[in-house]
Amino acid sequence: MDNMMVDSPSVREVSWKEKLLRRNGSESCDVFSDRDLVIEDGDILRSSINRIPAIDFSDRLRNILVRDIETTVVVKLLGWNIGYGVLHNCISSLWKPSQPFRLMDIDNRHYLVQFQSREDYDLALTQGPWIVFGHYLTI
Repeated sequence: MDNMMVDSPSVREVSWKEKLLRRNGSESCDVFSDRDLVIEDGDILRSSINRIPAIDFSDRLRNILVRDIETTVVVKLLGWNIGYGVLHNCISSLWKPSQPFRLMDIDNRHYLVQFQSREDYDLALTQGPWIVFGHYLTI
């Protein structure tokens, strides 16, 4: 009887770039495009300050990285875990944004909220405190 060897499917690790581009099978979140992520000579400068490694980005690369997160905040409901859908509905009711926002679960019950409108972003930051089911929503 011959022994057959069967290769198990390999699990490919997803890179940070692929996570941002959602190339792992889920829908695209359009945060970056491949064109934006081209790193040119001089875009990343590595140095050491008092033997502590430092990384500095060129203005071009910094603008690409900051452009889409200027109106993004991290939120967490203190003292209570809440699901994605419930949180989305609650903050939609609280903030009543003029344009849709994107809610992303990032880990440990922290969420990113990316606003399309600077006015909605400012309202969320300045009009609190926000309370959801008796718990503070930290921004």
